[in-house]
Amino acid sequence: MRLGVPSLSALQAFEASARHQNFASAAQELALTHGAVCKRVGELEKHLGVALFERVRQRLVLTPAGAEYAKRIRVHLDQIRRDTLDVVQQGRETELEIAVGVTFAAQWLIPRLDDFYANTRDVRLHILGRDQPVFFDDSAFDATIYFSTRRWPGMPGTALITDDSLWLVAAPRLLEQHVQGASMTLEQIAAQSWICARDLPRAWDDWFASQGLTGPTPAPGQGGEIRPQRSAQRYDMFIMAINAAVAGLGVALLPRVLIERELASGALVQAHPHTLANPQTIYFSYPAQRRDWAPLRQFDAWLRGAVDTYLSERT
Repeated sequence: MRLGVPSLSALQAFEASARHQNFASAAQELALTHGAVCKRVGELEKHLGVALFERVRQRLVLTPAGAEYAKRIRVHLDQIRRDTLDVVQQGRETELEIAVGVTFAAQWLIPRLDDFYANTRDVRLHILGRDQPVFFDDSAFDATIYFSTRRWPGMPGTALITDDSLWLVAAPRLLEQHVQGASMTLEQIAAQSWICARDLPRAWDDWFASQGLTGPTPAPGQGGEIRPQRSAQRYDMFIMAINAAVAGLGVALLPRVLIERELASGALVQAHPHTLANPQTIYFSYPAQRRDWAPLRQFDAWLRGAVDTYLSERT
């Protein structure tokens, strides 16, 4: 190792060991022997004069200095990987790996990607469905689009859609069978099975409470009381709840941004005019070190334009 500059192989061995907190797993990832990884990490610690790991009962535990160093080195190694790919891929397509909530990808993003590809010839997207938080220190994603009540910490980026609303919707045949007028009454809603999505556990309570009524979980001091006559249906993903509503299995409270196609095609109709502000915002985030990466800037610009078009056409 040159003075002040550890070898790349030592840094790779350390970063992999820090991520796995295990020399054996790091060795398997790097196609090295267990002994080779141990030796390189030991040489790095000697070179730095700092303990990076503590060996606790045959387990590797990062020291505070090791944890901070691993975080910084991971950023630089990732940038080296990106710079290398940029050189190798000159004249070829650049790939962007984007983690997106499954339903938003299927319902909103993918149907618009033909416009992206029509205007962007040298970038190819890989869309990976992720409905749990994505943190760039522990993944190779270039960006993420996610629903949340607040921006995830340490995630630069922008809010895409901040004014979405929850609509009470149902399949048309459900209204035809049970409704005489243009929309369901509260009593008719109570007679239906309520479709619930995991990410909005309080949607029904809040929808009723916003009208001064009590929903499925009564709260003291409120005006009226509406109790469901059937047990609720609970779904892990929005796409499941949407399909359940389209199938006529009940009434659902769903983010409007996710059901635009169903509303436009008539597969779903608004079952009651009262709407509720969606507590979740849609965010677009990316690692700070890739802020100025040209392919990411291209996708960012297109995404903002697509959102602007959607908002201007929304009635």
